[in-house]
Amino acid sequence: MNFGKQFLASLLGSTVALIASGTILIFIFVGALVGGMSSAFSEVGDDLESDFDFGVDIEEGSVLHLTFDAPFVERGIEGPAFSFSLGGVDAESQTGLNHFLADMERAAEDDRIEGILMQADMVSGYPSMLGEVRDALVEFKSSGKWIVAWSEVYTQSAYWMSTVADEVYLHPEGGIDMRGMGMETMFYKRMLADVGVEMTIVRGPDNKYKSAVEPYFRENLSEANREQNMALLDDFWARIGGDIATARGMTVNELDGHLNSIAMRTTEDALSLGFADGLLYEDELHALLLEKGASEDEDEESHALLVGYGQYHNPDFFEDFITTLQVEFEGGSDEEEEDEDNDGEENEANSVAVVFAVGAIESGQGDDATIGSDRIAGALRDARLDPEVGAVVLRVNSPGGSALASDVIWRETVLLKEAGKPVVASMSDLAASGGYYISCAADHILAQPNTITGSIGVFGVLPSFGKLMKQRIGLDFDGVKLHEHADAVNGHTPVQGEALAAINDGVTEVYNAFVSRVAEGRGMSIEGVNEVARGRVWTGQDAMDIGLVDGIGNLQDAVAFAADMAGISEPELVELPEAVDPFEQFVAEFAGVSSALAIAEAAGIQVDVLAPFLEVEALLNAAPQDRVQARMPYTIRLY
Repeated sequence: MNFGKQFLASLLGSTVALIASGTILIFIFVGALVGGMSSAFSEVGDDLESDFDFGVDIEEGSVLHLTFDAPFVERGIEGPAFSFSLGGVDAESQTGLNHFLADMERAAEDDRIEGILMQADMVSGYPSMLGEVRDALVEFKSSGKWIVAWSEVYTQSAYWMSTVADEVYLHPEGGIDMRGMGMETMFYKRMLADVGVEMTIVRGPDNKYKSAVEPYFRENLSEANREQNMALLDDFWARIGGDIATARGMTVNELDGHLNSIAMRTTEDALSLGFADGLLYEDELHALLLEKGASEDEDEESHALLVGYGQYHNPDFFEDFITTLQVEFEGGSDEEEEDEDNDGEENEANSVAVVFAVGAIESGQGDDATIGSDRIAGALRDARLDPEVGAVVLRVNSPGGSALASDVIWRETVLLKEAGKPVVASMSDLAASGGYYISCAADHILAQPNTITGSIGVFGVLPSFGKLMKQRIGLDFDGVKLHEHADAVNGHTPVQGEALAAINDGVTEVYNAFVSRVAEGRGMSIEGVNEVARGRVWTGQDAMDIGLVDGIGNLQDAVAFAADMAGISEPELVELPEAVDPFEQFVAEFAGVSSALAIAEAAGIQVDVLAPFLEVEALLNAAPQDRVQARMPYTIRLY
């Protein structure tokens, strides 16, 4: 098996290396070209450089065009909004929530923006983050500007977002694909048995709600898991169904009735039932926008002047692209010069540091898509030692992960508090299990109503590949040992007896430590924590009711609260840890799971189908120190 893995790894590595080599050579060529262009510009002078204007000029009467093609992430790329990928150089393929919220505030006050056209076919994400996006659009409308929504086909999540509009339109031959809400879990037990893999699971004392490991030893949901799943769905639908019903002038019961009877079967049904305000072809849509005061596009007669969100966020994309390539290949940056200029200056603690903790928690450095304990603990340490930082907001969007790595990060939040700097935890979509672990010591915790949090529990996974190796591959094992349990965890025989009991004791100890951290941070008794723990997940609203969070609020609310605690009237924001350079990330991704996803996507394999298997692979291949996990029980996707 190892030979096969090594062979496949070598083959894939060689192939990827060839691709990477060719791509890097292209970048080197472009870098040389850019260097030549830069020299030419310098010699000819500023007059010639000004002739090459690749920026986007946003004119009066423009309509901001939102399609939500790029998925939302917590933190967008700072500076040039583009990324390197297997497909080449692209405009930023993700939308930072922090950027979007700021851009909506700016657009509301921007005299050049007449209104917004929402044209969303599909919007993917968790209810919490999408709820923040929708709330920002509601706030935009409060400025007196209009929002119009139009699409050929709305998926359910896209329709939810679009109901924020003053008017919702649909293509005459399109549709609204709404079927209500549901959740499902994929179970691996029979598949693993068929290939000869035996899983030994330890969950600690009475962790009946800790269902992350159920797929390995069950073929269906346990009653405890079914109970918590239904509770989540009820809370999700209270927000989503409530928003839709309120916006469209119906009750939630009426909406439920339409969905259960599949009443909306045609576009005429959508119109008559009140889900749409009209049926328009695209040319008719543009005529409507022009009537509302939009300027006409000079390049396309009878079309409203639209400006894409990416253009609005970064109108100088090409200039930034050239500048970044120069920095990559020539070295140095403006930030380094600014740092040198600021050396020796003494400043007051007038900043609030926002530390982004996004992704699964693991030991080591991690990246912008994972929470590496070294990197995040280092960012918290930097904030503690920085005299200009007066308070810290820990922005958490994580399903959990390594219990040990979580504890490393937790310790730094405690040290921040001991240093006299207020710490506010801001929970996004997820702050479950390890995500809650790293948050529980904060002075104040804010969550969204639909944040998934809690899941206070741990588990261990001990796979045995013995049957697979012996019966399917033909590998046998034999050896000698001096001590009874030297080979207790060898990967090819199930762990049992005294060794299993010892591991279970270790998992129990981690669980008890987790509970004690929560009790200390939340001012609760051990018994009180145990009543709401046992691996149970809660929504943010329910978590507030049982004392696991202090209030409901978004990131801006958390920053304001932290600043107030520190006595800072007009805080400057510092984002930590330093974002990974897009070019460096591109090179590094060839060695990780993210590259596998990119290669699969390029090969036409649906990433949503592949992702769960990569999650299982990551769990099984976890480093020894990360084998005990504090992780959310499942992945949720809204359709």
